[in-house]
Amino acid sequence: MSESIMSWPVFLHFTSMEVSLSLAGVTFTLTPETISVAIGIPNIGEQWHNKKRVERHHYEPYIKASCLSQLTRVFPFRFLRDEYAPLMKLIMKYFSCEGRFSRLYAYHIRLLMHFTRVRMMNLPFFICVYIEKMKNFMQHKTPR
Repeated sequence: MSESIMSWPVFLHFTSMEVSLSLAGVTFTLTPETISVAIGIPNIGEQWHNKKRVERHHYEPYIKASCLSQLTRVFPFRFLRDEYAPLMKLIMKYFSCEGRFSRLYAYHIRLLMHFTRVRMMNLPFFICVYIEKMKNFMQHKTPR
């Protein structure tokens, strides 16, 4: 995916995103549209992936005031305001499947922005991108 495509208007449906998977000899293709139909979540919102930047001003509402001066792209979980900690733990454990609960990354804040309804993202697109990353990672690890 080129950077120019990723900078298109945020509510454009990204129809060329496809992931081909083979499982037990059956090959099938996933798209944000098929994921949307399967899970019942609309294929609308910002098409975001974790390579896109999250600007500092988006972080600030979620970070303790005393920690803002120490903020970097990756920061300790303890910097997060207490009222967002339970939701962030759910995001990390069940949505991004993270095992590192001591650190927060930009994409954690972006997911938090979605689930607090500050800036909605296209979840079928996000899931499709992560399935593709998982597929590529597993194919790289699997001997041929």
